[in-house]
Amino acid sequence: MKLDVLGYELDKEQTNAALVSHCNTIIIAGAGAGKSTTMVGKIKYLVLYKHVPLENILCITFTNNAANSLEEKIKKELNQNTKVYTFHKLSLEILKDHHVQYYIASEDLLEYLIEEVFESVSSIYFEKLFLDKNYRIKEEFLQYKKVIIRFIRLFIANYYDSKYFHDILKKARKRDLPMLKIIEKIYEMYLLEKSSTGTIDFDDMIYMATKIVNEKGINKHYQYIIVDEYQDTSRVREELVQAIRKKTGAYVTVVGDDFQSIYRFSGCDINNFLEFKKHFKPAKELYITNTYRNSKELIRVAGDFIMKNPRQMKKKLKSNKSIKKPIVICYYQNIKKDFYQLIKKIDSSNLMILGRNNADIFTVLDHQLKLENNQIIDQNYHIYYKTIHKAKGLEEDNVVIINLTNDINSLPSKIKNEKILRYVIKHYDIYPFEEERRLFYVGLTRTKNYCYLFVPKDNPSIFVRELQKNYREYISIINL
Repeated sequence: MKLDVLGYELDKEQTNAALVSHCNTIIIAGAGAGKSTTMVGKIKYLVLYKHVPLENILCITFTNNAANSLEEKIKKELNQNTKVYTFHKLSLEILKDHHVQYYIASEDLLEYLIEEVFESVSSIYFEKLFLDKNYRIKEEFLQYKKVIIRFIRLFIANYYDSKYFHDILKKARKRDLPMLKIIEKIYEMYLLEKSSTGTIDFDDMIYMATKIVNEKGINKHYQYIIVDEYQDTSRVREELVQAIRKKTGAYVTVVGDDFQSIYRFSGCDINNFLEFKKHFKPAKELYITNTYRNSKELIRVAGDFIMKNPRQMKKKLKSNKSIKKPIVICYYQNIKKDFYQLIKKIDSSNLMILGRNNADIFTVLDHQLKLENNQIIDQNYHIYYKTIHKAKGLEEDNVVIINLTNDINSLPSKIKNEKILRYVIKHYDIYPFEEERRLFYVGLTRTKNYCYLFVPKDNPSIFVRELQKNYREYISIINL
């Protein structure tokens, strides 16, 4: 059977994935392999050929932008309106359907409580940690704050049980106990503050919605549940999907790419994706591996680079596009002057600059380049900047990656004390810089043509050194 979707005929793998309809399915997609098109194809097949009402297909994705985009594509293809949910929107609707009153806690509540604890608690541990009273402006404090926020977010998203915190303290190494006890204090304050103000956070919302579905059911007749970006799912999100599946008998299809799991800091757990077949028995595993974005040379480098981590699923992406040397290492000595020279050298009006952090772009701009709403503007060029996290799902003609130094906040990030997170991450990194390696992979694969790596000559990122050592035949080098 042939399926035309959004003006394209699905390839063989996409068609196979779209036509599976009587079992749970995981569709493992490569970067640029057309997973959104495949999802729309599946919905089209279910509605037009299996006569499933569109309202009986529950579609969930990760962000509001992705939800809006998928809604538009479905409307274009089927000429019907449908609602595509994020997990938060879905949970919100379930709470409203059951007349549950709620107020959302302030986004910076956790950060405020951390600062309050660090200000009020005096201990030998803190004296060792911060040798002067101005610790609040020290780099160490900012690092510790980030790690504590990540720990608590991961804990809530994947365990949601304060009793488990005591189990963590029981099995913890002696040297980790001071830090863990501080985190526990902040966590308990966070719970108390939400309880006393009658507020909930977004994970609470999902947890409450799951509890309602388990106890009272759901007043929808879902036959199919389709979840996009499943590699970015947390345990509380997966439990909501399980609850709806059990109450409705719906088949579950998840789509994603373990190579692009980059949101661990916000509570996502790649293991939900890797262990899907164990959690949703019986389940079928399918691959879509033809990339329509990258050259075969680029995916050879990027794929080999990411699969050095033995926990990543093995997949061989294919492409009909060929660019002999799609990766260009650009060594600089004067960061601002040489960045401007690189922009002029590329001469591309469709150019995406990528960095590790929001502020990275300001390290490369000089008086000739201005930034307005993430658009880099001068008299000749109109270019835009995004962090790699925000660029996931996007593509551009050419890409420049900056902040590729061998420093603490570059790519890969080397923020200290992240090992404490092993207590809330199942299967903590067994390969160096697992998540950072995936982040670099996402950056490399945003381009349709060339990926330019802007690198200091005297202090290159270890990732750049690895590429130069192992993939010389696919790389060209420019000394700016």
